[in-house]
Order: sequence, then structure tokens, then C-alpha cells
Amino acid sequence: MSVHSLIGHGVALLDVGHLYDRLRALDRTYAPPGVVLASLAAAACYALSAVLQQSAAAEQDPELSLRPGLLFLLLRRRRWLLGIVAGVAGYAFQFVALRRGALALVQPLLVASLVIALPLSAVMEHRRLSRLEWLPGLLIISSLALFLIAARPGRGAPRASDTAWAVLGLLTLIAVAACVLNAGPSGARRALLLGAGAGLLFGVTGAVTEATGHLLNHGIGQVFTHWPPYAVVVVGVGGLLLNQSAFQAGALRWSLPVITILEPLVAIAIGELMFSEHIATGALARVGEILGLIGMVIGIFMLARPQPPATPAGLVQDAPQGA
Repeated sequence: MSVHSLIGHGVALLDVGHLYDRLRALDRTYAPPGVVLASLAAAACYALSAVLQQSAAAEQDPELSLRPGLLFLLLRRRRWLLGIVAGVAGYAFQFVALRRGALALVQPLLVASLVIALPLSAVMEHRRLSRLEWLPGLLIISSLALFLIAARPGRGAPRASDTAWAVLGLLTLIAVAACVLNAGPSGARRALLLGAGAGLLFGVTGAVTEATGHLLNHGIGQVFTHWPPYAVVVVGVGGLLLNQSAFQAGALRWSLPVITILEPLVAIAIGELMFSEHIATGALARVGEILGLIGMVIGIFMLARPQPPATPAGLVQDAPQGA
């Protein structure tokens, strides 16, 4: 082998080593690429799940709302089952992301599911995405980026005290009960409030999921001798029932936006207050965080506004004739 070949191989090895060091450095940042990719994969799966489940749930008898019988009937619908498969895949990606990323990083990234779900829903309804839908989508994505850049969320330790968990459980139960009791019989209000209850439960589910993932660091045997994995099942099923009831009550734009915004807001609060996750606290950072959250909320509720009815192609309203 010539001297030039040896030098060439040496440079290549140095480049690979430099790239490896760069990747490891990125992995130590507040937004590790693997965590971001897993979170976005989860968002895509959740978007597909929401569209499929809502289209199936909307066809069920309104009398079944909030009853376990609704889930049993939906189990017979192939479209809904495909949505469940997509949701399970999304949860798997979310679990992987939470093993290595902060709750305050992973859960906000799931907001992308709303932006993905809207075009999917439009395709299934055989319509074009209107400007009133894609402009808020751009606002949501840009506001999400602003929040993450400003907050620079860092991992904490999901080892909150039993008292803190009990207080969280009580507050969640009260809030969800208030949503259910004030939901009304049907329509946008019911979809919105039941969606709010589902969003609260999904935010708590994310926190309990992170606690379960932390137990895995101490061995698989630790998982089944502690309460978090069982709480994931209970809270997750409750969230699923509320979620399907919200989907059943009306259009996806009435329920999915509030679910999408409440889930990360609850998770961010739990991450900072209970898990001691790092959130930038400088004055400029706080301004960016607040503006990012406000932008996401505005964008999400812009999507929830009633859309004007589409005019069939080729139909032109006649002008009034003069006397």
C-alpha cells in the first residue's frame, strides 16, 4: 500500500471519528437528534391514528358516548383497529423518546401531529386544505420552534414524591370531572370539553410513561413491582374513552386542537414542577417561551373555528336583478 493510500485511509478514519464526536455532542444537547426523530415519528403515527379513529367513532350512536360499550363496538371496525395500531406505534416511539429526552421536549414535539392530521383528514373527506387551515399550521410549527429554542428543555429526574403524585392525581380527577359534567349533550362544546379532558389525561400519561421508563434503568424486575406501569394502563384507557367520545361528538377540528395543546402544557408543568427538568429562566428566554406557547394556542384554536361551507365547483351565485 502506498504512502498516499495510507494517508487517505488515515484522513477518512479521522473524518469518521470527527463525525462520531459531533454526533455524540449533538446527543448531549437539549434536543438529541434521536429523541427529536422518535418524537416526530410518534406525532405522525398519532396523526394517522386520530384521523382513522375519528372517522370511525363519528358513525356511532351518540347514546354510547362515555360508555365502555363504545369501545367494544369500535373494536369491530377495521378502520378504528388500524387507528389503534397506529396509536400503539406512536406510543412506542414516544416511550423511546422519553427514555432519553425531557418531558418538556418530547411532548411539545407531539403538537406536530395536529399539523399532520389536518391534511390527512382533508384527503379522507375528499376536499382541499383551505388557507384557514394551512396558515394556522405554519403558525403552530413556527411557534413550537420558538418555544423549544427559547426553553432549551433539559432532562430531570422522574422521581417525584408520593405526595406530589397524589396531588397531581387529585387535581387531574377534579379537572377531568369538570370537563365531563359541563360537556353538554352534543356538538362543538361537547367535543371541545371531552377533548380537554382527554388532553389532560394524555399529559399525565406522558409523565407516568417517563417514570416507567426510568424504572427500566434499574432492571425489568423493577417495572412490575412499582405502580407507574399500572397507572399508565388506567389513565391511558380513561384518556382513550374520553378521546373517542370527543371524536364521536363532532368534527376533528373541534376536539383534536384542544387535545393537542393541553397534552404538552400539562407535561411541561409536570416536568418543571415535579421532575426538576431544566427550562431556561432568563428574561429573554421566558419571553420566547411565552410567545411560543401563545402562538401555538392561537394557531390551534384558529383551526378549531367553524370553516365556511365550500361552494361546489362551477356553481356561481346569480346576481340580484334590478327592478
